[in-house]
Amino acid sequence: MATHAFRGIQRLSRVLNAGIRTLNSTLRRASTSKQTRIVTGPNNERIIMSPSGDITYPETLIHEFVWNNSERYPNHIALECGINGQKYTFAQAKDATSYIGRSLRNIGLKKGDVVALVAPNFPDTILSFLGILSGGFTVTTVNPMYTAEEMMTQLLKANAKAVITSTSVASTALAAKRACLSHETPFIVIDDKTGSMPEGSIPFSDLITRGKSLPPVNSDTTCDDVAILPFSSGTTGLPKGVMLRHRNLVSNIMMVQSSVDIFQFPTSTFQEVVPAILPFFHIYGMNAVILPRLAFGAKIITIPKFVPEIFTDILQKNKVTALFCVPPIVLFLTASSLVKNHHFDHVHLIMSGAAPLAKTDVDRFYEKYNVDSKICQFRQGYGLTESSPVNFIELGEKYSSIGKNIASCQVRLVDVTTQKDVSTSGQTGELWIKGPHVMKGYLNDEDATKNTLTEDGWLKTGDIAYYDEDFDFYITDRLKELIKVKGFQVPPAELEALLRMHPDVEEAAVIGIPHERYGEVPKAFVVVKKSKNPMENDIKNFIKGKVSDYKQLRGGITFVDNIPKNPSGKILRSKLKQSYKP
Repeated sequence: MATHAFRGIQRLSRVLNAGIRTLNSTLRRASTSKQTRIVTGPNNERIIMSPSGDITYPETLIHEFVWNNSERYPNHIALECGINGQKYTFAQAKDATSYIGRSLRNIGLKKGDVVALVAPNFPDTILSFLGILSGGFTVTTVNPMYTAEEMMTQLLKANAKAVITSTSVASTALAAKRACLSHETPFIVIDDKTGSMPEGSIPFSDLITRGKSLPPVNSDTTCDDVAILPFSSGTTGLPKGVMLRHRNLVSNIMMVQSSVDIFQFPTSTFQEVVPAILPFFHIYGMNAVILPRLAFGAKIITIPKFVPEIFTDILQKNKVTALFCVPPIVLFLTASSLVKNHHFDHVHLIMSGAAPLAKTDVDRFYEKYNVDSKICQFRQGYGLTESSPVNFIELGEKYSSIGKNIASCQVRLVDVTTQKDVSTSGQTGELWIKGPHVMKGYLNDEDATKNTLTEDGWLKTGDIAYYDEDFDFYITDRLKELIKVKGFQVPPAELEALLRMHPDVEEAAVIGIPHERYGEVPKAFVVVKKSKNPMENDIKNFIKGKVSDYKQLRGGITFVDNIPKNPSGKILRSKLKQSYKP
């Protein structure tokens, strides 16, 4: 039955371009049918269903899913390094991942062991990831920008049995490994041509070479085994290992594809081309960009670090068809003199996620490059590491919205005070989600798991939201980041979007600070544009006429050189609060 379902998905994918667009548009048009959108659960929950309905997905492992259609285009390029030009075709990449899995078994790793992957975006990083999975192991992806101490913390929490890294960060990773893991722990290094190979390490290339002569791995891995252990961003506490199963990753890819048909498989004359600038260690870059795009035959151009000249050079030399961004990259596209109109000649999609993107930022892009919004479409996604990650997609119609919940993603809004379900448009509550993409739980942390996952599988996102009459959802802010001014809720994201409209402001972040009379008041941290020197009152007066009295920047404005963000572009307001001294 599982195989039958998988073949059904294959057949579905082959006719996507012919007929599914019509089906999906019909489903979207039906999204305003209120009687089918809210259903009552067994405990009187008010559950908002997806307008795209429920989907089936193949009972397969994520690495098998990625390569499932690759025999149809074996000689197309799957992975290309944007720095040194190294390339793998789909046939070469698929074989390499199998060889890597065999070699890892051969050096003594056992089914279920955790392998830490600590490397920037290179083709071999992605091959390592899929190779680890093909061997029956679990991957914990580690931020390569971490210090040795930060790496050590994750290696210990994940109980890593091996480390794969690259020469550019090998010295830091080796220091972390030596500090917390046994001397015998395999230390494997990708030669990224930017550093030396540490003595005693295993060259990554050896895994592929040796694996060719080793027998295939007979793994009894199931869809419900944990595939990856990314660590949450830690914006609301210490980082926690998020246990995501193969089922979670595969289902989320199909949930997105079934909700928004935006890509096509390669042909003899066409292939999607996607620069991978978002970090692969983060769930957005991993399961919302690279893995699904490989599964549907795109060419991935890896970029290990955002350097404006390198990024624009890749846009110049390749017929890029889609860009996956975070708001800071969109702001770069609209502000940089390096970016030219012709860079978007083949682009049909710009997807932004991880943080809110204001309509003004999108309008600025269209105005600057005179791009047809019907041909090059902006989309926004909303997700969490704990949900593999995507839950909502906005279709370029309401930029302040996160859009509608994707197929098979059930949603509830729960009043923070009464814990009763909200089922009236415009009324806010904490956003709860449920579906096959929701995590198993936090690694070795029962308390955190119980505080986030209900017994019947609802994931509490910690985000405050409401929906409008069309069932488009809007995030007002993080539950713990809302600013309470005289009892009124002030979302920092709203003020940040307004601040970015000021002609002298490059970036901005807003937090709440204590106030004797009001409880809290908003305070802004502002990065000004080059050669600009605005006064504090200039910016305050700019905001004054645009928001209610209680939203005024009574906490003042501090001019800073940069705004702290996590790798996915989300503002780390907790760090700003820690650094603020009254």
